Amino acid sequence: MPNDRLRQLLNLSFAITLPIVAVLVNLGITGPTIGAISARYPTYVVPAGYAFSIWTLIFALSVGYGVWQSLPAQRTNPLLRRIGWLTAAALALTSLWMLVFQRSLFLLSLGIMFLLLGSLIAVVARLYQQVNVFSVSEKWLVHVTFSIFLGWITVATVANVGQMLVAVGWNGWGMDAENWGLVAILLSGGIASVVTVATQGNAAYALTVIWALMAVAVNQFSRAVPTNSTMVGTAAISMIVLIAGALLVSRRRGLHQKNYPHSNLDRFSIQWMEPSPTSL
Repeated sequence: MPNDRLRQLLNLSFAITLPIVAVLVNLGITGPTIGAISARYPTYVVPAGYAFSIWTLIFALSVGYGVWQSLPAQRTNPLLRRIGWLTAAALALTSLWMLVFQRSLFLLSLGIMFLLLGSLIAVVARLYQQVNVFSVSEKWLVHVTFSIFLGWITVATVANVGQMLVAVGWNGWGMDAENWGLVAILLSGGIASVVTVATQGNAAYALTVIWALMAVAVNQFSRAVPTNSTMVGTAAISMIVLIAGALLVSRRRGLHQKNYPHSNLDRFSIQWMEPSPTSL
């Protein structure tokens, strides 16, 4: 079908474009780097610099996904037909966000970030409607790729909200920035824990959020940024423990279901780093 070919072409094009745009932006070729702009508006929820290396993994997986889904054999893949337009949107929105944020258009960039978050949520949600067992390629190039992507964007969205509010001079409704940072970390961790359980122990998602929150804690305890707080750092560590607990509980429920398939835990069944089709 023509629409299948267009979907494949868009995903391939946007996947290849994504790392190219990132290189241009982060080398300062198209304007100030994202790091330089972020440094102008420090917040309590920005991860340490090393954490952003995860983008290299996301870019590599995205390109792998783009190439794989463009193969003729995948043109009528039911899973790709279900999520393909959403993945194309997510890839395009990521490049667009970088270019808009680079121009310090914070409100617009935040709107784009929310659209990106929504598209990734929709992708992962649709993965859990998969009827057939994932192939190896589908597990690693689709499920793992977009679970990691969603995990990083979960925390990135909170960080972007904070930076936008700092940039516009928001007064915090009488509450200081440190306490708002605490609220943001608790909110991020709480949401991530719920998502981890709801996705039946999605390890790729949970471990990515843990990676990001650990980097937030490093920034806070090392006092590497002007906005540093032991309270916020401790909260980040607490949320890491909460998310790890949610992941372990979900995995144990999955193992229990495998050993006792007729138990009342069937609906919580999981597979390592992939959704279980038997639970839907």
